[in-house]
Amino acid sequence: MSTPSNISASITNPTSAIADALSTAWNRACTWTQQHLVLLMVLAVLAVACFAVVERLRRAARRRWYARARVVTVLPPAGIDPAAAVAGARRLWWDLPSLAPPRWKRLFTAVPHLALEYHLAAGMDLTVRVWLPGPVPTSRIDAALRAAWPGTLVLDHTPTTPRSGQSGEAAHASTTRLVVTGGSVRPERPEHLPLRVPESRDESADPLRALEAVTGQLAEGESAVVQILARPAVGRRLRRYRRTVDRLHSGRPERRSALASFVSVLVREVMEIVTGSNSTAATSDHTPRRLDPQQTEELREIRAKKQQPQWEVALRYYAATTAHGPQAADRVRGIADSLFGAFALLAGRNALARHRLPKPRAVVAARRLRRGALLSAGELAALAHLPARTDALASGQARSVPAPAHTTRRL
Repeated sequence: MSTPSNISASITNPTSAIADALSTAWNRACTWTQQHLVLLMVLAVLAVACFAVVERLRRAARRRWYARARVVTVLPPAGIDPAAAVAGARRLWWDLPSLAPPRWKRLFTAVPHLALEYHLAAGMDLTVRVWLPGPVPTSRIDAALRAAWPGTLVLDHTPTTPRSGQSGEAAHASTTRLVVTGGSVRPERPEHLPLRVPESRDESADPLRALEAVTGQLAEGESAVVQILARPAVGRRLRRYRRTVDRLHSGRPERRSALASFVSVLVREVMEIVTGSNSTAATSDHTPRRLDPQQTEELREIRAKKQQPQWEVALRYYAATTAHGPQAADRVRGIADSLFGAFALLAGRNALARHRLPKPRAVVAARRLRRGALLSAGELAALAHLPARTDALASGQARSVPAPAHTTRRL
């Protein structure tokens, strides 16, 4: 029970009163810990064991992804124009978020990802391949591709090897020494800011048009690969992204951690006791906002991105040549710059920036996705879609109607 002398001492010297309260709380916490030490040790061991079991199950699930993975080649239908290609991609990436497993299953297996790759080689057309992990049924992707682009052919490619995760073609190329240059591409601003999604009729802003131009400039022995890894965004990261957008829309201040909030309130209360004045923090939060037209337009685009399905995306690329010497290094560096420039057309509220990627060819062949940038289905459709069907591409490799069953994979 507090005596009048203790109350008067706490008023005249508030700092010592707070120190005494903290010291008392610390002593009580130490006493409780000593009394329940055995229980705390048992709980710690159980927590570590559960974490180890979950992590082991996740690693086993990832090994099954790559052991049972398949690679298919996608041939676009004849007569497809850029507008139809992008419109079909929007339908595709709006449809595929259903691949995410239920919440209880994600705890043990995580979320599998897809890989869409553009392969460029001298004297060949732009080739589109899709890597499918083990849990994703090929029939599901086949149906989604045919629904997005009627008349699309989905053909089996060389199967991947379980150990290396590389195709037979890549394994053969690994025996030859190559000069390789590549990198990774990530948004340079916060992920809630959208990229510029061009109109479907705007053919000049199509990244694949630039890739086809690079394909026509490749010499003998030169090749390039652009890889887009994508998986549905779910769970904690998606909820945090939506909270950020809601906070920007309502004008609320950024949410701080519990520890930072406690320290801020404690310091404010101490300053009020010492100075005898009231804090103005509570009244400043209710000050009405005044938004300029540019900021209003930016908020509208941010909300439009939030209303679409979200994907975690990683974009990587590399260029390689069998030639050697300083000229070969400069040549592949120029090709790599052209590959990145194809996606720089999407700069808007946000922009794509390239970063250094050690051993780019090995990283691309591994097809591993740990953490990617958060993009909407519309932004991903602008990056990953089928190329327009030019006269060179329509040289008998695809048909304008669905192919017979014996020419495609068996579902």
